[in-house]
Amino acid sequence: MKRRCLARLRATVRVTPIAAACVTLGAPVFAAEGDKAVASLSEVVVTATRTEERADAVASTITTHDARQIERAQPVDEAGLFADEPDIDVPRDRRRFGAGSINIRGIEDNRVLQMVDGVRLPDFFNGGGPSNISTSTRDAPEFSFLKRVEVLRGPASSLYGSDAIGGVVAYATKDPVDLTQGRAVGGELGLNWNGIDNGFGQTAGVAGGNGTIQGLFMYANRNAHEMKNMGSDDSNSVSRTKPNPQDVRTQAWLGKVLLNASPEHKFKLAYEHHDGNTDTDLLRLSASLPRVTSANGNEDLNRDRVSLDYAWTPANGVLDQLTAQVYYQEGKTGTVTNQVRSNTSTGCSATTRGTSLCNVELDFNFRQQQTGFNVQADKSFKTGSVGHRLIGGIDFMRVQSAESRDGVVRNLTTGTTSKSLAGENFPMHDFPDGETRQTGLFVQDELRFFDGRFTLTPGLRYDHYALSPDDDMVYNNAAGRPAVSKSDSNVSPKLSALWLATDRVNVWAQYVFGYRAPNYQEVNGSFRNLVQGYGAAPNPDLKAEKSRSFEIGARYTGDNVQTSVAVFDNRYHDFIEQVQLSCPSDPSCLPGLRATYQYRNQTSVRIYGAEWRGVWRFPPQWRLDGAVAYAHGNNEQTGQPLNSVSPLRASAGLSWERTPGQGAGVRWRGARPVTRTDDTSFTYFKPAGYGVVDLQAWWRFNKYASLALSVNNLFDKKYWLWGDVRQTGVSATEPGVDFYTQPGRTFAASLKLSF
Repeated sequence: MKRRCLARLRATVRVTPIAAACVTLGAPVFAAEGDKAVASLSEVVVTATRTEERADAVASTITTHDARQIERAQPVDEAGLFADEPDIDVPRDRRRFGAGSINIRGIEDNRVLQMVDGVRLPDFFNGGGPSNISTSTRDAPEFSFLKRVEVLRGPASSLYGSDAIGGVVAYATKDPVDLTQGRAVGGELGLNWNGIDNGFGQTAGVAGGNGTIQGLFMYANRNAHEMKNMGSDDSNSVSRTKPNPQDVRTQAWLGKVLLNASPEHKFKLAYEHHDGNTDTDLLRLSASLPRVTSANGNEDLNRDRVSLDYAWTPANGVLDQLTAQVYYQEGKTGTVTNQVRSNTSTGCSATTRGTSLCNVELDFNFRQQQTGFNVQADKSFKTGSVGHRLIGGIDFMRVQSAESRDGVVRNLTTGTTSKSLAGENFPMHDFPDGETRQTGLFVQDELRFFDGRFTLTPGLRYDHYALSPDDDMVYNNAAGRPAVSKSDSNVSPKLSALWLATDRVNVWAQYVFGYRAPNYQEVNGSFRNLVQGYGAAPNPDLKAEKSRSFEIGARYTGDNVQTSVAVFDNRYHDFIEQVQLSCPSDPSCLPGLRATYQYRNQTSVRIYGAEWRGVWRFPPQWRLDGAVAYAHGNNEQTGQPLNSVSPLRASAGLSWERTPGQGAGVRWRGARPVTRTDDTSFTYFKPAGYGVVDLQAWWRFNKYASLALSVNNLFDKKYWLWGDVRQTGVSATEPGVDFYTQPGRTFAASLKLSF
């Protein structure tokens, strides 16, 4: 937030689930033996309704990726995981930090909930600015630990509360049964290599047990380098186009113990650890920091989660099931950036010419601790000819957030050392340490009429949040305004309907209210840069964001053809955006500064669009699938386009599978050129349209060994992704735009052994 002086419309969501032991989403469209991702129509899913339901009987748009599909696609990050989902965008910071936040239908960052086994991931944080020193990503789990990834589109506040205003991404990790496969003991070993970043990974897992108790332990390690692009300029300059050199190491482990205490009572204890370290030579320099002539950085990211799940299935039928979860999670990010500033001022400015040579070390830390629980009860019953499935529950979460920046400035010419730079005195907090408490109560009833051919589902959720800053002296010494406490509550209703028109066709619609409370940064973010004359002010009057979403869809399910179409219209009110105030007339302006930035509510933002998905299986072993997504977004207060909305995109795949586990496929994905952007701050570089082809092959030698091979970007196409361009703010006149190109032709391979 600190140095983000371009007012950018950013959209995102965060969500809290309830029955982590049951967290699974499903795709209501098509089944897949091949590599592209959709769930079997008859499978049971949970996330769309917070209760078990057939995938083809939910009034929403959901897609899934299972472990087999992930293994064949061999993604290195979330951008690769969702590459064939045309309505999902995962921008990468190509300079340093890589994939950061997930964008669903033009909504991103902390407005899209991401959770692992029912526990939300820590917030995404991006301080912005050309120094690019203060970013904390969402830290996706280790992909080899996953048995399933599911994405729910659109506002889900009626089920998951504040922050689920754009969608839900749920990661479900493997259980012991996924490794034992009915045996007393089982395990797996894996090796994988990917030419996209020359990364080599190793995974191992073992599980065992009996009908009463089971256990699992998994470990993964990966060493990689910078992600490739199509650049050729290897200079240390603003015109560099080759990637910044990187050394990356990640490791993770997962442990679980499951206890079936009785037929009625089941427990699951889980511990997950994930950490990563990245060293980067920042050889591509910033034109806005002309005195910075070389730089390097290090990033450490750690996340630990402990969760205990409980499920009670009473024999007396008073409830169908009661589930509960209690959890603790801590996420920490620490970055160090070292800069050499040449021919600079005695104060070691990044912009002012002088005769000094300086070394500047800049540190950034972000930490979140989450403690919470959830409880949910389910009961099915009938009143006359109407069937009911009633669910209700409570979610509670306490989040403690802390951020800091520090720095040491050494003028090698004068021999002086300082803790001041550009008018800032280190250490600094851009928002005060503090906590946020969120409590939600919800209820939902599925009413089934006409022998189940028509389902009407009303739902209602009450949320209360309270944001309480600490008495933070570091923040108080630098802030232009005092920090404030804030609390609010909201009721989010929902109504959905599904009609089984025939045995093969169903039609559905939903009208959903969304809600997102402002976070610590938006309410209390504050700093002052006296040298450059700008700063940010907190906003105690900031309102929560609200949304109303209407979506209709239809599905056809035949023996060999399945297809679905959905049309949506999402309207957001009091949308939160950082804007530049009209100073000095605005009373929120910080005195003595030429520019003040503040998060303000925008009157109205609208995103509407349509999506199609389909699959056709034709004998003897062929399968053709495809998807198209279109969205149109506007800030209706300013009349400008939303930069977070991508142009029309599509994907398609043709696969042949001789027997299950032995086959090959070709995939294509593409996008229209970027034409609609908000260029009021500056003119964006607008990527052209593209089409890219990948090849995949997989071979299961026997029940113990399997191999997957990939050739990505088969025709070595040079192209840019709009998400990467807007993530960095690449202008039309920026030199060396090939720096932001995607990798050319690369190869990947993975070997998995099961026992």
